[in-house]
Amino acid sequence: MNRPYLRRGDMAGIVLMAVMCAVIIFVLLALPPRDHNFGFGPEWQCTRMGEGDPICVRLVDNGETTKAP
Repeated sequence: MNRPYLRRGDMAGIVLMAVMCAVIIFVLLALPPRDHNFGFGPEWQCTRMGEGDPICVRLVDNGETTKAP
């Protein structure tokens, strides 16, 4: 079985795909994950649990006044 020789364009494609895979792996492993708020506002803090839904708590500002309805 005769295999064709790799041409310059074939080698460039292989190198390009290897570089793209290396960049994607670097981004996934090296950069820290973003802190997601799961659709709540910035006054909420959510923590992802190992199993199940995340737990979210509302942060209380000490200078904040609440209005009664």
